[in-house]
Amino acid sequence: PLAAASLGQVHVATKGDKTFAVKVQRQFLRELFDVDLGQLRRLAGFADAVDLTSEGGIMDKNTQRSWVSVYYEMKRLLYEEIDYLKEIQNCDRFRTNFDKPKFSHIRAPNTYPEYTTEKVLTMEYCPGIKITDLERIREAGLDPADISKKSAESFLEQLCRHVEKLPSGEAGLIFYDFGMMDEFGAVERKGLVDFFFALYYDADAKDVADALERLGMLRKGVDRISVEKVGQDFIDRFQATLKSGDQWEADLPAEERKKLNRQRRKELGEEFLSLNAESPFIFPPTWTFVLKAFFTLDGIGKTLDPKYDLTRLTAPYLKELLDLKDGNAFRTTLMRVLKRAGWRPIDIDMAVTQPRRVAKIEGVVKRMERGEFKPRVRAMEVERMINRNKLVQSNIFNAVLSCLFLNTAASVATLGTNMIGAKPVAKSFLAAAVVFGLRVPYGVFVKLRKLDEYNERFGVASK
Repeated sequence: PLAAASLGQVHVATKGDKTFAVKVQRQFLRELFDVDLGQLRRLAGFADAVDLTSEGGIMDKNTQRSWVSVYYEMKRLLYEEIDYLKEIQNCDRFRTNFDKPKFSHIRAPNTYPEYTTEKVLTMEYCPGIKITDLERIREAGLDPADISKKSAESFLEQLCRHVEKLPSGEAGLIFYDFGMMDEFGAVERKGLVDFFFALYYDADAKDVADALERLGMLRKGVDRISVEKVGQDFIDRFQATLKSGDQWEADLPAEERKKLNRQRRKELGEEFLSLNAESPFIFPPTWTFVLKAFFTLDGIGKTLDPKYDLTRLTAPYLKELLDLKDGNAFRTTLMRVLKRAGWRPIDIDMAVTQPRRVAKIEGVVKRMERGEFKPRVRAMEVERMINRNKLVQSNIFNAVLSCLFLNTAASVATLGTNMIGAKPVAKSFLAAAVVFGLRVPYGVFVKLRKLDEYNERFGVASK
């Protein structure tokens, strides 16, 4: 075979003057999937049950995860990946989408449906150089930095497999594997556009939070004040780095990053604690493979060019989102100007309905004066105090129970010498006293100290 992987083999075939690449699926692959995915389903259920967490990324405490949902998304995509009839449709659609002069450097092989089945895929043979083979790329006279830039500019979630030398002497990209492909619906696309627009152009944490809610990444009904305050801090730092061109925080030395994190926790300690307590963020299973594609793309880019920066390369593309925000660039720009001037349709509606809104507020105030409304205020200090008191009370309860069982064991052992089964009963009470007694130092020196240290990390006191 020309190449082999876990799902199948690729062979070269000829017919007349045409050369084909034929991908043949391994035998009994679907049956193996059935067995392996059954085991993964149990593992996903176990992961949800123990609720694995760690600081940073998708395992952070402020992010809710459903590994079972990720499993079902993975299962759907894996079964689609081994359906070569589906893959040939994806390839044809990809080729059509990039059949434009500005994408002349992107190529997808021609496909042959008459020679394709569910387990055998036939496409045009397009030889090239593996995208991570720096030595051969340089021997061909190609620029690795240019290739990394073009692979990022494709802005796709698929893996880039090979490069070829086009007649113009520029590096071109051949996309081979179209098995694991998916698409966003209208709601997801609109939410993604709104998110980037609010992040890059408006720098508005409220609009970013609204977009994340539409994308299903932010739960409805959570404490948006904390989310928006932390989000605004991130946006401000992001915008400042973009404007100044300074080094990104992720590229700083480890010690400097830790220093910045400690400083940020002291400034936003209350908000971080609120986020961790409520877990306002959700990790949708659809985005699992989108993030995987971007991480892979980032890894390939840094292999080709040490100065590769995916964030900077996507900035020009994000400017084109102006055309997608409200349908076209003119309308989007006009809406931004009207927003700053206060002449949007929503602003005019606000001015017209203002008297009615004031009357409603007056009615609410009068009802509050009559005692019909009871305002609720969230006090983070009180919540921390309550959580600490719960641990203290639990320790006191365990100590009392330990003493009670110890006293009972002593009484049975001394006064019940003539009772039948007195010794086993006394031993049982003594064992219970030991169990509850051991929970006291564990609660004091482990749980309570862990809670205090956790709060101190965010610059707040729990006492």
